[in-house]
Amino acid sequence: MRILAQICLLCISMLLCGKTAQHNEAQRYRTVITMENGAAISGISIFVHEGGEVKGCLFNEFGVTAIEFTYDTTRHKVKLHHVIKMLDKWYIKRVLRKDLRCVIEGLQRGEMSYHNERRHISYEFSPINESDDGATQ
Repeated sequence: MRILAQICLLCISMLLCGKTAQHNEAQRYRTVITMENGAAISGISIFVHEGGEVKGCLFNEFGVTAIEFTYDTTRHKVKLHHVIKMLDKWYIKRVLRKDLRCVIEGLQRGEMSYHNERRHISYEFSPINESDDGATQ
């Protein structure tokens, strides 16, 4: 029953991201976040630019929303809206906010990776291109 609820939430969130992406500039990336101890989170990131902010989601391979956030481009602040349970600790969320700010600013400059030297966390992005028929390349 719980899995069914998660699948429904995933479908709703993907539909909402899709509707938003139709009216605004959206960027999609294959994403891998790796830690020094070998732990990793991988999936697809979607960034939607709306006015003065960037809305972002990271979906893992199972379709579960791992991280959902908003980046305010004028104040250079990240607000986390949703973080999966294993990352939902105040000290992890503080690191995530700082890293996501650097990641978004780097992606705007065309940098496809970011490495947090102090915490030994690497963020790698590779663009997902869609052809005219809607298939991903």
